[in-house]
Amino acid sequence: MSAEFILLSVVAYLLGSVSFAVLLSRLRHLPDPRSVGSGNPGASNMLRLGNRSLALATLAGDLTKGATAVWLARYLNFEPVQQAWVGLAVITGHILPIYYHFRGGKGVATAAGVLLVISWPAALLASSLWIITFAVQRMASLASLVACMALLPWIAWQETDLLLPIVFMVILIMLRHRLNIERLLAGTESRFGG
Repeated sequence: MSAEFILLSVVAYLLGSVSFAVLLSRLRHLPDPRSVGSGNPGASNMLRLGNRSLALATLAGDLTKGATAVWLARYLNFEPVQQAWVGLAVITGHILPIYYHFRGGKGVATAAGVLLVISWPAALLASSLWIITFAVQRMASLASLVACMALLPWIAWQETDLLLPIVFMVILIMLRHRLNIERLLAGTESRFGG
């Protein structure tokens, strides 16, 4: 493991720790998204709070930071598996941000940005399943969990060298969704428009 790889992973974590939902809310003098709605600083909560433009801006920011970290690893000629580990670092920063007392988002949009760079077919598969599941069930959490779980067989089949970091990404996102999973099992998870 080179010093350059360690340094880039730290930079990726710090980049991931930037919360666009929190920053955009502060710029617009709105409540901290961690204290209202679902309490999650992400695009879904911004949309739940009725602000579509900020939801789209948050989504774009979270996607971009994931893609940027991995693109930088690619630009520096790191191997694809190293790019994936850098992707895990940026997702970890989003979920456990050092700037916000480790209270972050759920990592789905940032993971989508990571996947766009390391494996666009996997990103297309996950995004398509997210959209279909959300359109049918109107639950962002369920859509995210379905998209994550679909990644594992695809990566195991098509991108075997990326499997370990992708497994860790999925585990992190699933752990961050543990309360949603409990509500889904209990039939009490909220729906958009419900």
